[in-house]
Amino acid sequence: MKLYRQVVVFLKKKFPQKHPVSIRRTNISNLYDGDCSIKNKTFKIRINKKLPEYAAIDTLLHEYAHCVAWDKCSHEGHCNEWGKAYSKLYRAFLKEFIDY
Repeated sequence: MKLYRQVVVFLKKKFPQKHPVSIRRTNISNLYDGDCSIKNKTFKIRINKKLPEYAAIDTLLHEYAHCVAWDKCSHEGHCNEWGKAYSKLYRAFLKEFIDY
């Protein structure tokens, strides 16, 4: 999970949010890979601990996009602004880590 940890640091440094972002790999339901919420002015991202590294990174990018677009989506989830944020994060990830 070395690359995963590097991506966590990269996201927090390159895309800081107005609220702190807590990211944890944890045992969560097998029905989903991750989630994002806000509590006490802190974004909480949970990533399913059972995911292999590549899937954990993909899920992390997906959930971090929720933080980026949180105020713009009215908490609807996958609005247009979320899609733009996800695309921007994914392109930055590819550029930084995948020699794209």
